[in-house]
Amino acid sequence: MKTFYFLAGLPRSGSTVLASILNQNPEVYVTPTSPMLDLLVKNQDNFWELPSVLANPCPDQLTNVTRAIINAMWEHRPEPIIIDKNRGWGKNMPASKTLLEKDIKVIATVRDLPSIMASWLTLLRNNPESKMDELLKVRGYPVNDESRMGEMWFNMVKDCMESVVQLKKDASDRLLLIDYDDLMRNPSIILEQIEQFLLLPKYEYDFDNIESDTEDDDMAAWGLHGMHKIRPKLQKTSKHPRDILGRMLYERFVQIEKEYGF
Repeated sequence: MKTFYFLAGLPRSGSTVLASILNQNPEVYVTPTSPMLDLLVKNQDNFWELPSVLANPCPDQLTNVTRAIINAMWEHRPEPIIIDKNRGWGKNMPASKTLLEKDIKVIATVRDLPSIMASWLTLLRNNPESKMDELLKVRGYPVNDESRMGEMWFNMVKDCMESVVQLKKDASDRLLLIDYDDLMRNPSIILEQIEQFLLLPKYEYDFDNIESDTEDDDMAAWGLHGMHKIRPKLQKTSKHPRDILGRMLYERFVQIEKEYGF
Protein backbone atom coordinates (compact mmCIF):
# COMPACT_ATOMS: atom_id res chain seq x y z
CA MET A 1 0.00 0.00 0.00
CA LYS A 2 1.45 3.36 -1.05
CA THR A 3 1.38 6.64 0.86
CA PHE A 4 -0.28 9.46 -1.07
CA TYR A 5 0.21 13.22 -0.99
CA PHE A 6 -0.89 15.93 -3.41
CA LEU A 7 0.92 18.62 -5.39
CA ALA A 8 -1.18 21.57 -6.54
CA GLY A 9 -0.69 25.31 -6.99
CA LEU A 10 -0.28 27.97 -9.66
CA PRO A 11 1.08 27.57 -13.20
CA ARG A 12 4.59 28.84 -13.96
CA SER A 13 5.44 28.65 -10.24
CA GLY A 14 8.08 25.93 -10.14
CA SER A 15 6.06 22.73 -9.72
CA THR A 16 7.94 20.96 -12.52
CA VAL A 17 11.39 21.71 -11.18
CA LEU A 18 10.28 20.92 -7.62
CA ALA A 19 8.94 17.57 -8.80
CA SER A 20 12.22 16.82 -10.55
CA ILE A 21 14.18 17.59 -7.41
CA LEU A 22 11.95 15.48 -5.18
CA ASN A 23 12.17 12.63 -7.67
CA GLN A 24 15.88 12.36 -6.91
CA ASN A 25 14.77 10.69 -3.68
CA PRO A 26 14.41 6.96 -4.52
CA GLU A 27 11.55 6.64 -2.03
CA VAL A 28 9.44 9.34 -3.71
CA TYR A 29 7.64 9.66 -7.03
CA VAL A 30 6.06 12.97 -8.00
CA THR A 31 3.80 12.29 -10.96
CA PRO A 32 3.36 14.34 -14.09
CA THR A 33 -0.06 15.98 -14.28
CA SER A 34 -2.09 13.04 -13.03
CA PRO A 35 -5.42 11.70 -14.33
CA MET A 36 -6.32 10.16 -10.96
CA LEU A 37 -8.62 12.95 -9.76
CA ASP A 38 -10.47 13.15 -13.09
CA LEU A 39 -10.85 9.39 -13.23
CA LEU A 40 -12.19 9.20 -9.68
CA VAL A 41 -14.72 11.96 -10.32
CA LYS A 42 -15.91 10.38 -13.58
CA ASN A 43 -16.22 7.02 -11.88
CA GLN A 44 -18.37 8.53 -9.12
CA ASP A 45 -20.60 10.33 -11.64
CA ASN A 46 -20.95 7.46 -14.09
CA PHE A 47 -21.60 4.81 -11.45
CA TRP A 48 -24.97 6.24 -10.45
CA GLU A 49 -26.04 6.69 -14.08
CA LEU A 50 -25.79 3.00 -14.93
CA PRO A 51 -29.23 1.34 -15.30
CA SER A 52 -27.96 -1.81 -13.61
CA VAL A 53 -26.80 0.22 -10.61
CA LEU A 54 -30.09 2.08 -10.39
CA ALA A 55 -31.90 -1.25 -10.47
CA ASN A 56 -29.74 -2.76 -7.75
CA PRO A 57 -27.86 0.03 -5.93
CA CYS A 58 -24.93 -1.07 -3.78
CA PRO A 59 -22.80 1.82 -2.50
CA ASP A 60 -20.18 -0.63 -1.25
CA GLN A 61 -19.39 -1.49 -4.85
CA LEU A 62 -18.54 2.14 -5.59
CA THR A 63 -16.32 2.27 -2.51
CA ASN A 64 -14.55 -0.93 -3.59
CA VAL A 65 -13.95 0.33 -7.13
CA THR A 66 -12.72 3.70 -5.87
CA ARG A 67 -10.20 2.02 -3.58
CA ALA A 68 -9.07 -0.22 -6.43
CA ILE A 69 -8.48 2.76 -8.73
CA ILE A 70 -6.45 4.61 -6.11
CA ASN A 71 -4.33 1.57 -5.29
CA ALA A 72 -3.82 0.62 -8.94
CA MET A 73 -3.13 4.05 -10.43
CA TRP A 74 0.59 4.13 -9.59
CA GLU A 75 1.10 0.47 -8.72
CA HIS A 76 3.63 0.17 -11.56
CA ARG A 77 5.94 2.60 -9.76
CA PRO A 78 8.35 1.03 -7.25
CA GLU A 79 8.44 4.08 -4.95
CA PRO A 80 6.38 3.72 -1.75
CA ILE A 81 5.52 7.45 -1.60
CA ILE A 82 3.42 9.01 -4.38
CA ILE A 83 2.89 12.76 -4.70
CA ASP A 84 -0.01 13.06 -7.14
CA LYS A 85 0.22 16.28 -9.16
CA ASN A 86 -3.00 17.94 -10.26
CA ARG A 87 -3.98 21.59 -9.79
CA GLY A 88 -7.57 20.40 -9.52
CA TRP A 89 -6.93 19.07 -6.02
CA GLY A 90 -7.19 22.68 -4.80
CA LYS A 91 -10.94 22.74 -5.34
CA ASN A 92 -11.51 19.12 -4.38
CA MET A 93 -10.01 18.63 -0.94
CA PRO A 94 -13.36 17.78 0.73
CA ALA A 95 -14.03 15.28 -2.06
CA SER A 96 -10.54 13.83 -1.68
CA LYS A 97 -11.30 12.96 1.94
CA THR A 98 -14.41 11.10 0.80
CA LEU A 99 -12.59 9.33 -2.01
CA LEU A 100 -9.42 8.40 -0.10
CA GLU A 101 -11.20 8.10 3.27
CA LYS A 102 -8.65 10.29 5.06
CA ASP A 103 -7.19 13.77 5.06
CA ILE A 104 -4.30 14.08 2.62
CA LYS A 105 -1.49 16.58 3.00
CA VAL A 106 -0.87 18.86 0.03
CA ILE A 107 2.01 21.04 -1.08
CA ALA A 108 1.26 23.91 -3.47
CA THR A 109 3.68 26.05 -5.45
CA VAL A 110 2.85 29.75 -5.66
CA ARG A 111 4.40 32.85 -7.24
CA ASP A 112 3.52 36.50 -7.57
CA LEU A 113 0.94 36.97 -10.33
CA PRO A 114 2.89 39.54 -12.43
CA SER A 115 5.81 37.08 -12.66
CA ILE A 116 3.46 34.27 -13.69
CA MET A 117 1.96 36.40 -16.44
CA ALA A 118 5.40 37.62 -17.55
CA SER A 119 6.47 33.98 -17.82
CA TRP A 120 3.46 33.24 -20.03
CA LEU A 121 4.23 36.20 -22.24
CA THR A 122 7.86 35.12 -22.58
CA LEU A 123 6.68 31.63 -23.56
CA LEU A 124 4.35 33.10 -26.18
CA ARG A 125 7.12 35.25 -27.61
CA ASN A 126 9.34 32.17 -27.82
CA ASN A 127 6.57 30.36 -29.73
CA PRO A 128 5.44 32.82 -32.42
CA GLU A 129 3.61 30.02 -34.26
CA SER A 130 1.36 29.28 -31.29
CA LYS A 131 -2.42 29.18 -31.61
CA MET A 132 -2.86 32.28 -29.47
CA ASP A 133 -2.98 34.93 -32.20
CA GLU A 134 -5.20 32.75 -34.35
CA LEU A 135 -7.61 32.38 -31.44
CA LEU A 136 -7.65 36.12 -30.82
CA LYS A 137 -8.50 36.78 -34.47
CA VAL A 138 -11.35 34.25 -34.41
CA ARG A 139 -12.78 35.96 -31.32
CA GLY A 140 -12.41 39.40 -32.82
CA TYR A 141 -9.83 40.66 -30.33
CA PRO A 142 -6.88 42.85 -31.29
CA VAL A 143 -3.67 40.87 -31.63
CA ASN A 144 -1.48 42.45 -28.98
CA ASP A 145 0.06 41.65 -25.60
CA GLU A 146 -2.94 42.98 -23.69
CA SER A 147 -5.27 40.55 -25.46
CA ARG A 148 -2.78 37.70 -25.14
CA MET A 149 -2.47 38.20 -21.41
CA GLY A 150 -6.22 38.54 -21.00
CA GLU A 151 -6.68 35.21 -22.73
CA MET A 152 -4.01 33.52 -20.62
CA TRP A 153 -5.47 34.95 -17.43
CA PHE A 154 -8.99 33.70 -18.09
CA ASN A 155 -7.95 30.35 -19.60
CA MET A 156 -4.85 29.35 -17.64
CA VAL A 157 -4.44 31.27 -14.41
CA LYS A 158 -7.73 32.52 -12.94
CA ASP A 159 -9.10 29.08 -12.04
CA CYS A 160 -5.76 28.14 -10.47
CA MET A 161 -5.79 31.29 -8.32
CA GLU A 162 -9.30 30.42 -7.19
CA SER A 163 -8.14 26.87 -6.44
CA VAL A 164 -5.35 28.06 -4.16
CA VAL A 165 -7.77 30.39 -2.36
CA GLN A 166 -10.13 27.44 -1.85
CA LEU A 167 -7.25 25.24 -0.76
CA LYS A 168 -6.39 27.70 2.00
CA LYS A 169 -10.00 27.55 3.22
CA ASP A 170 -10.52 23.81 3.02
CA ALA A 171 -7.13 22.42 4.00
CA SER A 172 -5.15 25.07 5.84
CA ASP A 173 -4.18 22.55 8.52
CA ARG A 174 -2.56 20.20 6.00
CA LEU A 175 -1.21 22.64 3.43
CA LEU A 176 2.36 23.77 2.78
CA LEU A 177 2.76 26.66 0.33
CA ILE A 178 6.04 26.72 -1.58
CA ASP A 179 6.98 30.17 -2.87
CA TYR A 180 8.89 30.14 -6.15
CA ASP A 181 11.37 32.79 -5.09
CA ASP A 182 12.05 31.02 -1.78
CA LEU A 183 12.72 27.79 -3.67
CA MET A 184 15.15 29.56 -5.97
CA ARG A 185 16.97 31.35 -3.13
CA ASN A 186 17.02 28.67 -0.44
CA PRO A 187 16.32 25.25 -1.98
CA SER A 188 17.92 23.29 0.87
CA ILE A 189 15.70 24.97 3.45
CA ILE A 190 12.56 24.49 1.33
CA LEU A 191 13.28 20.80 0.70
CA GLU A 192 13.90 20.28 4.41
CA GLN A 193 10.53 21.90 5.17
CA ILE A 194 8.83 19.60 2.67
CA GLU A 195 10.53 16.54 4.16
CA GLN A 196 9.39 17.51 7.65
CA PHE A 197 5.86 18.34 6.52
CA LEU A 198 5.32 15.15 4.52
CA LEU A 199 7.50 12.99 6.77
CA LEU A 200 9.67 12.01 3.82
CA PRO A 201 12.92 10.10 4.31
CA LYS A 202 15.84 12.51 4.27
CA TYR A 203 17.88 12.83 1.11
CA GLU A 204 20.82 14.93 -0.12
CA TYR A 205 19.37 16.69 -3.17
CA ASP A 206 21.63 17.87 -5.99
CA PHE A 207 20.51 21.32 -7.14
CA ASP A 208 23.23 21.54 -9.79
CA ASN A 209 22.27 18.40 -11.72
CA ILE A 210 18.48 18.38 -12.06
CA GLU A 211 16.95 15.99 -14.56
CA SER A 212 13.35 15.40 -15.55
CA ASP A 213 11.95 12.29 -17.19
CA THR A 214 8.31 13.29 -16.73
CA GLU A 215 7.97 16.53 -18.69
CA ASP A 216 4.31 17.27 -19.39
CA ASP A 217 3.31 18.30 -22.90
CA ASP A 218 -0.05 19.64 -21.80
CA MET A 219 0.20 22.84 -23.88
CA ALA A 220 1.10 21.22 -27.20
CA ALA A 221 -2.43 21.83 -28.49
CA TRP A 222 -1.77 25.57 -28.09
CA GLY A 223 1.49 25.28 -30.01
CA LEU A 224 3.43 26.16 -26.87
CA HIS A 225 6.57 24.10 -26.51
CA GLY A 226 9.25 24.15 -23.86
CA MET A 227 6.75 25.07 -21.16
CA HIS A 228 8.11 22.49 -18.72
CA LYS A 229 11.72 22.48 -19.83
CA ILE A 230 13.95 22.82 -16.80
CA ARG A 231 17.56 23.85 -16.45
CA PRO A 232 20.00 21.38 -14.89
CA LYS A 233 21.07 24.00 -12.32
CA LEU A 234 18.53 25.61 -10.03
CA GLN A 235 18.67 29.36 -10.54
CA LYS A 236 16.37 32.26 -11.28
CA THR A 237 17.12 33.95 -14.59
CA SER A 238 13.90 35.82 -15.37
CA LYS A 239 13.75 39.60 -15.67
CA HIS A 240 11.56 41.79 -13.49
CA PRO A 241 7.98 41.24 -14.69
CA ARG A 242 7.50 44.97 -15.30
CA ASP A 243 10.24 44.85 -17.93
CA ILE A 244 8.37 42.11 -19.80
CA LEU A 245 4.74 43.12 -19.30
CA GLY A 246 5.12 46.86 -19.45
CA ARG A 247 3.83 49.22 -16.79
CA MET A 248 0.10 48.98 -17.58
CA LEU A 249 -0.16 45.19 -17.62
CA TYR A 250 2.17 44.87 -14.65
CA GLU A 251 0.03 47.16 -12.49
CA ARG A 252 -3.14 45.42 -13.65
CA PHE A 253 -1.92 42.06 -12.40
CA VAL A 254 -0.58 43.54 -9.19
CA GLN A 255 -4.11 44.78 -8.51
CA ILE A 256 -5.71 41.44 -9.40
CA GLU A 257 -3.29 39.69 -7.07
CA LYS A 258 -4.38 41.97 -4.21
CA GLU A 259 -8.04 41.20 -4.94
CA TYR A 260 -7.34 37.49 -4.45
CA GLY A 261 -5.60 38.13 -1.14
CA PHE A 262 -2.13 37.03 -2.19
